[in-house]
Parts: sequence; C-alpha cells; structure tokens
Amino acid sequence: MNTLTSSEFYDRLADLFDVMTDWQSRLAFELPFLQQTLNGHAAHSVLDVACGTGWHAIALAQAGWRASGADISPAMIARAREQAAQAGVSVPFVVSDFERLEQETPEMFDAVLCLGNSLPHLLSLAALQQAVQQMRQRLRPGGVLIVHNLNYDQRLKTQPRFFAANGSADNLVWRFADYGAEFITFHTALFERRDDAWTVRVNSTLQRPLLAVELDEAASLAGFVNLRHFGALDGSPFDLERSGDLVLVAEAPGERP
Repeated sequence: MNTLTSSEFYDRLADLFDVMTDWQSRLAFELPFLQQTLNGHAAHSVLDVACGTGWHAIALAQAGWRASGADISPAMIARAREQAAQAGVSVPFVVSDFERLEQETPEMFDAVLCLGNSLPHLLSLAALQQAVQQMRQRLRPGGVLIVHNLNYDQRLKTQPRFFAANGSADNLVWRFADYGAEFITFHTALFERRDDAWTVRVNSTLQRPLLAVELDEAASLAGFVNLRHFGALDGSPFDLERSGDLVLVAEAPGERP
C-alpha cells in the first residue's frame, strides 16, 4: 500500500474537506471554550497551526481576535484564503509545516492553536518535540497553547476501524483506519458523482498514535507550564480511559508585558 505525505494527503482532500465537516455545528460546540480560554489569558492575537481550510481562524477573526493561520497543504491554504475573503475578514494564511513556523510566521502571538488531530501526523517523538518547541517560540510570555487530538490511550485499546461517512448529494467522504505495530494507516475514500456516475479515490497516510504522557513531556521539555487536560473542545473533564479526545491547555512561562 502506498501512503502519502501529510501535504499530499490534504492537498487531495482539500476540495472535499468542508463537505466532511458540519462547520456550523462544530464551531457552535468548540468556540465557547476556545473563546473562554483566550479571554482568560487576555489573548488578542491567535495563530492557528495546521489550520486546514481556516474556519477556526476565520470565526475568531469575526469575533474580534487578530487571527492568522498556517498549514502544510497549499490547497488547504488556497481554500482558507478564498473563504476568509468571502467572509469579509483579514486573516493572513501561509503555507508552513511545523518545522518552518519561525520562518513563515515570525510574529509573536498571545495564543497558538493546533486543533483537529494534527500532531499524530508527526511520525517520531523528535518531530513532535520540535513541533511543540516551534509553537512555544511563537508565543509571547504568558501566552496560551491549545492542542486538540484524539485520545490515543483509549483509541489503541478499542481500535475502531470505520468512521461515519459525511457528505452531500454529489460528494461523500468515508474515513477508516488500519492499526499496525507502530503506526496507524488512515484512509479517506472520496466518492464523487458526475453525470449520474460515481467515482471513488482512496488516499492513505500514516499517523503515529500520540499518548497523553508523550504530549505532556513534549510540552514540558519546550518550557510550557500549568498543563491542563480536557476531554473535548467543550471543556469537559478528561478521562484517560473513556474520553474520545484529548485537549491540552498549557502556558508559556512569564508574565504578559
């Protein structure tokens, strides 16, 4: 089986990425906790890392934050720019992987977000630690980091293979996974109907299961303090055995100027 890099995988998914997500419902669920956390840290500027098609950054810009976004996929960033323009907000979006954040987004921010299970695309602990360090370097003293991933401590025990399909009358995205000894192979089957005929493309990429202790260690090594866990982006309590998601909120040391 041939697997794609993260950039290739999300470039191919970009046209249907918003089809597989009910953004109105998702933002209604997630924004109250995100905004509460940002307000609690007096954050005015936000960098959304691995921003996808940009909807979190766009929604925060609409709510008054100075938001920016970065993503490894040029196709995702192109869609994010189009959608920001359509929404009537000014959000700088740049193409960048985790390693080049300092070069591509040299500005310092009050908050950094990394949402939507992005860090498991990093296939080694060294790459994870470098990414978290890069996010730390984009934060002003006293700034806040919010990371959202699946809870792999729970997922590796249950190993769900098939996930709900999402789509519209002419487009459908079905997600499924294969579990290996070290990596998970994550697949998307992209169904498209043209002239009453359906075609399907299956794209695959590798993910490394990210355990809570590994994320905490990477954050601590990068200098983050006051680490807190939540079970979802609604701020619910985290249960290592039961929560579907893991949300980490951590602070850069120092006081805001």
